[in-house]
Amino acid sequence: MTKVLESMLERDEEITARAVTRQHSSLKNASDITRHEGRRTILNAFQSKQAELRKFAGRVRNKGTTIVAKSLQAADERIQELETNEQARIASHLAMITAVAELGGTQKLQKFYKDYAHIRDQLVRQGALPAQFSQS
Repeated sequence: MTKVLESMLERDEEITARAVTRQHSSLKNASDITRHEGRRTILNAFQSKQAELRKFAGRVRNKGTTIVAKSLQAADERIQELETNEQARIASHLAMITAVAELGGTQKLQKFYKDYAHIRDQLVRQGALPAQFSQS
């Protein structure tokens, strides 16, 4: 039943119990769905999802391509801003680690990164950790 519902959702066919039974191999009557609580729940979930998708598609049509293009441009600008912020944080993190290492705290940092290997590995992937700490 789920496969039938997914395909109907993809094709934007009206999802009803009767429409599902027309396409299902073993369910023959709409009541086979509406009287079975589990099937009725699945049907209701897909009907809600279809309504949500149609609502979103309607908003896109109503706004027009110019407004949607402006929204996309604003989203791209926000992504660029976040990427710039991340680069600044990485540079700041590297500077702080370098300062601590220069003050003699290298062993403490290595111990910390040994205990928190998952954080160390993530920082290495981001380029936010000096090479001396990447294999602690």
